[in-house]
Formats: sequence, structure tokens, C-alpha cells
Amino acid sequence: MLYPGINSKFPGRLMIKAIAMIRKLDKTEYDRATSLALEVYIQCGAEDFDEEGLNSFKSFIFSEQLMNELVIYGAFDNENLVGIMGTKNEGKHLSLFFIGKEHHRKGIGKQLFNFAIKHCPVNEMTVNSSTYAIPFYQSLGFDKIAGKQCTNGITYTPMKFTISNFKE
Repeated sequence: MLYPGINSKFPGRLMIKAIAMIRKLDKTEYDRATSLALEVYIQCGAEDFDEEGLNSFKSFIFSEQLMNELVIYGAFDNENLVGIMGTKNEGKHLSLFFIGKEHHRKGIGKQLFNFAIKHCPVNEMTVNSSTYAIPFYQSLGFDKIAGKQCTNGITYTPMKFTISNFKE
């Protein structure tokens, strides 16, 4: 949500409302996280999956065993879950990162990432990025480490973040 006023430090730019709360989700909230992930996956990542890929993604997010391997952080606007970030392997791999489409380009993803890095510091982190998300991950300091790949109907680009690239 944008404030109508002009930011006095940066004339000509609108100020962006900060998210009310970012916190680690309780396992009982993972259903909300999977609903948001599926919604955004379908809205924003359609160019990177076919029917097999959609089924592969669903089998991951609807697997209690696989989801319980993740630590999921949530961004809330009041009581509404508007973004999630899920990591595994002690924060070394980013498995899920979804912001509700209507909340894109408002700094929520960066806030979530910064919170997670401070909560669970790591020297490096990997992600298999959708085509849509590559510029976002690059803005966080991730670099491509291989070209596009396809597994089980999902196209992705492997990327890696190192703490020396941290852009707070």
C-alpha cells in the first residue's frame, strides 16, 4: 500500500508502507502458506511449468513430510499472510518464496529475506529460480550458477547467494 505523500529524502518517490509483522510460521499455519504458494505459482510462474510440473509442485507443497522439513517465515499485513519464504538444510536452500501478486514490488520479499538471514545466518544459500523471479533474486545478491534446467516438468535456473553479496 502506498502512502500518498512524497518521501522528502527522495523527492519524486512515493513512500512504501512497511509490513506489520514478519515471523516464523507455526506448523499449524503451513496450510495458509501452501495456499498462497500455489496461488502465486499459478499466477506468476506459468511459463515455467506444464501439467507434469504443476502436479510435481502440488505433490511437494501438499506433502506434510516434505513441508515439515522447511522453516517457513511469513509476512503479514494485519492478519493477512501476504508472503512466505521457506528454507531447508539449516537455511542453506530456499525452497519456497512467494509474495501475493498484489503485493509485488513493495519491498516485502526483501524484508522477508533480510529477516530470515538474520534469524538463521548462513554463508551461502541456493535456490532454483523461476524465470519470473530471476531479477528479484539478483537484486538480493544471488548469482546464476547454471543455465536453465527442467526436472519433472518444472523449468528453473539454479542460483546461489553468498553472504559477501548481502544487500541489506
